[in-house]
Amino acid sequence: MSHSAVNKKISLIHDQTLNLLDSLGLPPLPHHYKKYFDSLIAQSGDQELLALQNSYDNTIISDNDLTRYLDLAHRSIESFVEAHADISHVAQLQENYISKAPLEGVERCVNFVDGLSELAQNMSIELKKAQNKIDELSHELQETITQLTIDPLTKITNRKGLIEDLNSAIEAGKNKTLPMVLLMIDADNFKNINDQYGHVAGDKVLYFLAQMIKSVLRSGDKVYRYGGEEFSVLLKRCDKQKAFEIADKIRSKIEQSHLIYSGQNIKMTISVGATIHRAGDTYDEFIARADKALYRAKKEGKNRTVLLDE
Repeated sequence: MSHSAVNKKISLIHDQTLNLLDSLGLPPLPHHYKKYFDSLIAQSGDQELLALQNSYDNTIISDNDLTRYLDLAHRSIESFVEAHADISHVAQLQENYISKAPLEGVERCVNFVDGLSELAQNMSIELKKAQNKIDELSHELQETITQLTIDPLTKITNRKGLIEDLNSAIEAGKNKTLPMVLLMIDADNFKNINDQYGHVAGDKVLYFLAQMIKSVLRSGDKVYRYGGEEFSVLLKRCDKQKAFEIADKIRSKIEQSHLIYSGQNIKMTISVGATIHRAGDTYDEFIARADKALYRAKKEGKNRTVLLDE
């Protein structure tokens, strides 16, 4: 379907959404609008619009995710300030106690020491409470950050995670060749699977592929959903021969497997492009070389592994 035809469909659903909100007496706020817009697309049964919507939902961080992330950050700051205010209060009490301490008398001295001991205990309690609160929020914040790099459909790390991991590895090994290999994997004829079995089946296939790839990898290796039906794999502590063996093992295992969906046997194959890290590689250069290897695999007939080392 042409771009203009898709835009006309979306404009129609947009108008229907605004009319529905008006009839319900609801303001067209983002959360209201999205709820009823999504509902109208689902009711339309238009597979192309559903697929388009899913592709955006799977790659863009939602407002809810971002709101949760910012809320946690705000709460962390508030808790830090609050905790340190409690500590400062106890410290002020201790300072006041010292300034009013008697200068003579054994009994007064004993009372003074006892008082200092109690203040020290209070300080310790406040410090522990503050640390527990900060640790709890830090853990929750880290979990939220992690969720932002997980692809909701396949449950593996997304492209954002690949960018972070690959840039980190490249920076750490700058100006030297690393024993690291990048695989780019693409599901062959994926559009045909969507057309023949539907987009829900297509989603099941993507999840299946992600788990199959993951099952072949060694400890320390990692698979990412690069986008659409394309995956990336980062192999560490790996040479050229081992890389080809792992890549072709993934390809072979998927070729010999199948997914049963609604009583239908779905067969699939993949094409794999691989390349070895070179000294001085940037992220873009490394990715481009793996993409070039994948293109060759596609051009040479699909369902094959090509390792580019030139």
